[in-house]
Amino acid sequence: MRIFYVTNARLPTEKAHGLATVKLASAFAALGHEVTIFHPFRRNPLRGDIYAHYGVARNFRIITIPAIDFLWLGFGERLFFPIQLFSFSVSAALWLFFRYGFGGRLRDTVIFSHDHVPLFFLSPLSKKIFYDIHDYPRPALLYRRVLSRAIGLSVQTRWKVEALGREFGIPAEKIVYWPNGTDAERFDIPLSASEARAKLGLPQDRKIVLYAGSLQRWKGVDTLVRATGLLPREILVCIVGGDTREIRAFETRNSKPETRNLVFVGQKPWAEIPVWLKAADVLVLPNTGREDISRFHTSPMKLFEYMASSRPIVASDIPSIREIVDETMVFFAKPDDPRSFADAVQRAFSNPAEAARRAERSRQEVRKYTWGARAKKILGNLRDRER
Repeated sequence: MRIFYVTNARLPTEKAHGLATVKLASAFAALGHEVTIFHPFRRNPLRGDIYAHYGVARNFRIITIPAIDFLWLGFGERLFFPIQLFSFSVSAALWLFFRYGFGGRLRDTVIFSHDHVPLFFLSPLSKKIFYDIHDYPRPALLYRRVLSRAIGLSVQTRWKVEALGREFGIPAEKIVYWPNGTDAERFDIPLSASEARAKLGLPQDRKIVLYAGSLQRWKGVDTLVRATGLLPREILVCIVGGDTREIRAFETRNSKPETRNLVFVGQKPWAEIPVWLKAADVLVLPNTGREDISRFHTSPMKLFEYMASSRPIVASDIPSIREIVDETMVFFAKPDDPRSFADAVQRAFSNPAEAARRAERSRQEVRKYTWGARAKKILGNLRDRER
């Protein structure tokens, strides 16, 4: 099977969607399929080889498509992002039309994407478009056309399966459910906490609680910051992630954050994250319970990375996380409740044997959530839809 993965992603990128794109493309290719990623030309502060950045084999092609890009200016995103998205979508459609649109050359090609706008423009070219739904669709024309024309859909949470049937009338057999994946072996590295801290220059004589990820509001980092002030002084809270703009926005809405045992270390290369996770005593996933994107839509890749790292986890008790883990694997806290998070962290520290048991149970459980497993589920759905 030939798969064209069309994505409006800057590659490489520090964002999770770029990792998901490249890993899934590589997994498709590893299963014997011809895969090409089409992505836009954009100015990129991250340089270097895309394959090396994400640690994947060169088993698929990457083609860059022209697009209008003013996003590098750092302002006017609400205006410039739609321009960039639509220019890439039209360019991709024209490129594929003139390259493959004659003589039925796209007949046996699946056009795959998690971006609905490129799929909208590509849908006249191919009867085989497949929509990997990351952001839950709205009842708008572009979404409805893509949902109706797609031969299949994939989602990362069970809630989306039910909601797509209820709100758009999509039969369950058209949808494949499988959460996001991870490379467990990349995070289950043979490194002790003291060795990891020595590599990173972190203190050896303090307990470390760590969050790794972006600082978007729905990620709930504000709750972790407020919980920091409720923890003993010997506990150091490290927040790994956030670009300059995210940190600035975070500081704006938290004008007086508790700082005595809190440190922002900023964004780190993805290849370095396993060492940061190993340096921690407890990892925290504080997603908010106030927004649907957090409660129902997301399948946090960070959770799978945490699980593979063999470290105790404190996580928000919300449906999207409950789909993956239970009380035998993590310590749950009430979302958006700093006191509950502080108490859960303290429980993990005060019960080291139980914390170790839950961490090991998580490590065993995460082995089934691979990119290869997700790719197989999607390909199985495609084969079923073609019969």
